[in-house]
Amino acid sequence: MSDSYRKPHSFALGAFLSVLAIPLAIAAAVIVGLLGTGLAAAVAAIGMFAAFPLFALGSRGPVSRGSDFLFALVVGAIATILGAVSGLLADAYTTFVAGGGTSGIIENIFAGRAELPFPSRPEEVVVPLTVTAVLAVLAIVMNAAKALAVHRDNIMAKANTVATSATRRLETSRTALTSTAKNSANTANQFANHVMTINSSSPGILLNGEPLEQLQSKTHLWRDLREKIYKAIRG
Repeated sequence: MSDSYRKPHSFALGAFLSVLAIPLAIAAAVIVGLLGTGLAAAVAAIGMFAAFPLFALGSRGPVSRGSDFLFALVVGAIATILGAVSGLLADAYTTFVAGGGTSGIIENIFAGRAELPFPSRPEEVVVPLTVTAVLAVLAIVMNAAKALAVHRDNIMAKANTVATSATRRLETSRTALTSTAKNSANTANQFANHVMTINSSSPGILLNGEPLEQLQSKTHLWRDLREKIYKAIRG
């Protein structure tokens, strides 16, 4: 296959792959939460970082169009929010189990034998969510800058193509005009040379098939000869 061949843009495939950022963010946050780090919600920002590259991979091109960018942004936001909530719940579950709770937390809650294991201190929620928000905004800014750069490059490429085409047309016109002028000059020179050749090779005006100058010369000669004969007879 030729290297210059490019597959067409596919919004549907890009959208499909970008949606995979949602389970990716949830899974990453839950796994980190089960490790007991306490910052599982911050990992959810991976959803925003993953949504744009996944869309670009599926659509077979960079995310530069408005509809592409908006869809990836919405998916990334959903993935980040769901991942953050999943991370908080995973942290709460890990804390509950570490405090002596059992793995049957759902049964204990519905049976009234345990309270909802949610962080009791505000900073346990505010700090992870703040980190998540900052990372998500950073991902948006980075991808927006890439989209603007691609859009600018496309505009410059189109402008260069138009300029190149106009230059070629101008050069073609100039070449055609130059060729026409040369042909006209050559034709004029050939005509002038032809006229000069006719004038130089012609002995003069023809009368009865002979040049007029020769006829006039013969007439003068005969007249002079006749005058000499008359003089000789009279003399």
